[in-house]
Amino acid sequence: MNDDSDQQKKLAKLAGKVMRDRQLLWKLTDKVYKLMKDDLKQQKERI
Repeated sequence: MNDDSDQQKKLAKLAGKVMRDRQLLWKLTDKVYKLMKDDLKQQKERI
């Protein structure tokens, strides 16, 4: 197997774990929201 296939399997396993665990899902959602908010702030600063 190649590295891409291994990475996809690991990612799929992690995604399944997150989808089954509400607390992990909320942590992930919160982190993504913060990253997007920071990115928007940086984009505004560049303009």
